[in-house]
Amino acid sequence: MNWNIFGDKNLNEKVKKQLKKLNWEVDFNVVLRLLKPTISIKTKIAKEKIKIGKSKFGGLPDLPKETEWPNLNGFPFAFIGQINLEEIKFDIENKLPKKGILYFFFSTNQTDYQFEPFNKIHKVLYFNENFDNLKTQDYPINYNDLAKFKECIIKFSEHYSLPSYQNYQIVENGFSDEDENLLFEANELICEITGANQDVGHQILGNANAVQGDVSYWWANQNYNLENEIDEKKKTEIQKNEKEIILLLQIDVLDENPEFSKFGASGGIYFGIKKQDLENGNFENTKFVIQNS
Repeated sequence: MNWNIFGDKNLNEKVKKQLKKLNWEVDFNVVLRLLKPTISIKTKIAKEKIKIGKSKFGGLPDLPKETEWPNLNGFPFAFIGQINLEEIKFDIENKLPKKGILYFFFSTNQTDYQFEPFNKIHKVLYFNENFDNLKTQDYPINYNDLAKFKECIIKFSEHYSLPSYQNYQIVENGFSDEDENLLFEANELICEITGANQDVGHQILGNANAVQGDVSYWWANQNYNLENEIDEKKKTEIQKNEKEIILLLQIDVLDENPEFSKFGASGGIYFGIKKQDLENGNFENTKFVIQNS
């Protein structure tokens, strides 16, 4: 693995050393291969308006003036936040674009989750042009008041992550039940070392910290909704596709600062993206799943 200048080798070695002390039944080299560089995010309520174009959770988006607020069937999506990619200094594997802003939106309309495919109930926008063209947009007229999240400053830090239990990587690498149980202890150890949240936590890249075992399977099926039946052929297709998708952004709904939970959820929100799309800077076909604890 090629670490860039922002990777703290001492932190990385400390994580590996502590993980090695656990009583893994699987070969420890397998554990190391699954350990991924991750960008942890912590929030702080903004006491004054955050400068236009800066990273933040909640509040109002700073969008190009001509941009329409994402919606589905006339119902505006909730705005989670925006990430100014120039502020990120811990993309150790150089996966993200170096410049531009990512904006994250999702539906809080409960019926959408029953009748709409997941690819339609969220939106990720990418802007990489003149920031002078950005304007803080007002909420649309019919915006859900429960989706007016508090504006928060966000801080990025270096972190590492292992897959959640039930993830295809755990299955394919022959983790025993005892190994799967160790994943929870391993996550706690890593968080103690890096200072990340030991619950779901906010993060960019790395392995998703799933509330319900795994998110990759559902990312791989953009047409999934509660009305669909998934036959064996479709399941095989999903299992093949899930290996091409990585975590773009994970949101801890229970973070009390932005108050994401007030619209009714209590777990994690996960945005994924195909590796090839991320390499090409294409955010048109991102993946989405929400899990309640």
